[in-house]
Amino acid sequence: MRDDLDINHAYEILGLELGASPAQVKRAYRKLVKIWHPDRFFDQDQKQEAEEKIKQINVAYNKLKSERPSEPPTPDKPSSRPNPTKISVNRWDAETFYNWGVENVTSGRYEEAIADFTHAIRLNPRYIDAYKYRGLVCSQLGYEYRASSDLSKAAQLELELRNPGYTPASRSPRPVSKHRPLVERLCQKIKSLLRLNQLRR
Repeated sequence: MRDDLDINHAYEILGLELGASPAQVKRAYRKLVKIWHPDRFFDQDQKQEAEEKIKQINVAYNKLKSERPSEPPTPDKPSSRPNPTKISVNRWDAETFYNWGVENVTSGRYEEAIADFTHAIRLNPRYIDAYKYRGLVCSQLGYEYRASSDLSKAAQLELELRNPGYTPASRSPRPVSKHRPLVERLCQKIKSLLRLNQLRR
């Protein structure tokens, strides 16, 4: 897709009205990227279509982002920057999915949050915060076994981080019972955070 697309077309691609605020542009962009991310598709044709769609979305977003917010965009006014920066299709990392998960929890979309945290963990199997948050959400939804598994994994990774020589095979049975209160405390803390989020809505 060409980089010099018309401003009206850029708004149309993102599904926005002409003159939408920068916050609206960002929200629309993030929503579309989640929908059309190529990693969500397994069929090769669908994956290729998604890659093309993501390129269009990136070009439209960069076009609108490059417009100066103080001036309302008009069809006959060219962009102040002739070559907006391009965003790579494959730029998504574990932190991106973790942040989306946190946003989904805040909005009460727990199942989507679990999917985002799972994707973050797939990209970085040692992502302690993603295990913790996924464990908390699972606990909130009543998936206690899954929650316990995630929180135990987070506690294990934290131990490994603090004690470089630590390996799960080398631990004695005693520390397991010592760490159970930590896992329970984490569960309680996360449950209270989730309850606060529900009260705010």
